[in-house]
Amino acid sequence: MDTNIIRDFFDQRASHWDETCFHDPNRLAAIAALAQIHAGDRVLDIACGTGVFIPELLRYEPASVLGIDFSTGMIRAAKQKLHDSRVRLEAADLFDLTETGFDAATIYSAYPHFPDKEKLVEKLFSLLRPGGRVLIAHSESRHTINGRHHQGAQAVSIPLRPVQEEAAVWERRFTLDILADTESFYLISGTRKEG
Repeated sequence: MDTNIIRDFFDQRASHWDETCFHDPNRLAAIAALAQIHAGDRVLDIACGTGVFIPELLRYEPASVLGIDFSTGMIRAAKQKLHDSRVRLEAADLFDLTETGFDAATIYSAYPHFPDKEKLVEKLFSLLRPGGRVLIAHSESRHTINGRHHQGAQAVSIPLRPVQEEAAVWERRFTLDILADTESFYLISGTRKEG
């Protein structure tokens, strides 16, 4: 996949994204609880889009949340609605990020847009502190997500595989403790190994 095509796809849709994409508040709250954020944590929200997940993360009193997305349109939309001093929003490519030592990293509703999963695993390993948590989550089933992307976003996403297959990519660098592939959720989560 061409990153410029992905960026353009989201830039073009950013101004009306929140009106066209529904995120069940109860499921968002459940996913945020599974992120296991603690008071004082430094959190990285990857491919944050319009920032839909950030208010849920803030409920756990992190010291800071860095939301990054390489779509400037999405970041612009997020900045219009998020006004908390703990939140920093940047239009940036995750793979250019050099800041490290995060306590947690989340990827909510964006995982299919990362074509090179091995590269993603290595990048998150480098950004998180040892023991830091990664959470990849969707508040819908794998079949629903794949069906939606097949209908209109195949140029900017790749299908989600069964969670056990996807988890295998992460197990070399992370100790996984949450896997879900249900009608309501798709989740992969665990903690960064020491070295």
